[in-house]
Amino acid sequence: MIHPFLFSDLHVHTNKSLCAPRSTEPGSYVPCCEPEGIRLIGISDHVYPEDMLTRYGYPDDKRVGRLLELRPVLREAEAQSGIRFLLGCEIDYFPCVGHPYISPEESADFDYVLFASSHILNYPNMYTEYDLHNPDVLRRLTIDRFVAACKLDYPVPMGICHPLYPICSPFQAEIIDGISDATLNELFSMAAEKQISMEIHACLFRRDTPLNQHGLSDHYLRILAAARDCGCKFHLGSDAHDPTAFLGSHDRLRKAAELLGLTEAHIWDVAKGLLPAKAN
Repeated sequence: MIHPFLFSDLHVHTNKSLCAPRSTEPGSYVPCCEPEGIRLIGISDHVYPEDMLTRYGYPDDKRVGRLLELRPVLREAEAQSGIRFLLGCEIDYFPCVGHPYISPEESADFDYVLFASSHILNYPNMYTEYDLHNPDVLRRLTIDRFVAACKLDYPVPMGICHPLYPICSPFQAEIIDGISDATLNELFSMAAEKQISMEIHACLFRRDTPLNQHGLSDHYLRILAAARDCGCKFHLGSDAHDPTAFLGSHDRLRKAAELLGLTEAHIWDVAKGLLPAKAN
């Protein structure tokens, strides 16, 4: 059975993410952990550019400092619940900006970093020079962002969330199926060499692509199988923004891991709660 090795969820949001309900605190997920079989939660809120925070009415919040405020909150939730909490973050960067929204120095304050390589239609204002109605353009952008992620160097472990999944696109299956096996091998070999973890994400059972008898997308299972064959490590990510999205996710994510034939050896050390020692 694969289940005992996949007891963590490293992609969970709180109200520090502008897209999450204001009521979502780290402790909001604690009552859901036992029924979901989760013993470790990684809080991975978004890092935003300062102009975005100002635009949405948070002018006094700092990009990274606002997330680091969670560290004592996580320690308290951990002490009260027995659930282990890690502090990560989710980052992007876009062609028009030219650099990620967190520096290597800033990343050192987190336990790990998740890179969102396919948030293209989430931020169309960042891609105004591209035809975002064209699935071929979206596929190329998705691939290019993945390559950009693999070129980053951080002093903390890095994973890619919902890898190569075109979030919010009406052409999910067409974009995914249009990535050749040779391209997948090239991309995931690059990620494996950099020891970047791939996320087993809830997009597997979103109804944007046809679902198989297990309620999972065969289109996306092909992507994850290619990552497995290239030697990538994996972690679970519900991408929950509130407890209702957290509940009911993990058995399906574990089912995907089972269908992929993953074992403990495939699981990212961070997902096991094993963090590298930080330099003094």
